[in-house]
Amino acid sequence: MITAAPPSFNIREGLAVGGLQAAIADDSSTRYLVLALPGRAGPCWVCAPASDAALAAVRDGRSSPWNLVHHSCTGTVDIYRTMRDGSLRESVVLCSSLPLGDTLLSAA
Repeated sequence: MITAAPPSFNIREGLAVGGLQAAIADDSSTRYLVLALPGRAGPCWVCAPASDAALAAVRDGRSSPWNLVHHSCTGTVDIYRTMRDGSLRESVVLCSSLPLGDTLLSAA
């Protein structure tokens, strides 16, 4: 389960889904499924805006977290990547242009 997320996010619930480090988190206006992935210089996070129904489907095992990432409620995901100097780079990527699985960091 995730214990850290990008600075603008508040973790509400850690999830153990599909062997991934995941959490439900929110910022000032949106709820997200957040997946933590290892990066070359530190942690990376994939943050998919999600409805309560979609989050419940992932939580209950009725849907894969990757399915939600590839079909977020806005059609985009936010990808946060830790850079070598310790800074955090944010990218917004269309779900339709994401490769499958954790190789999606290459799209950011």
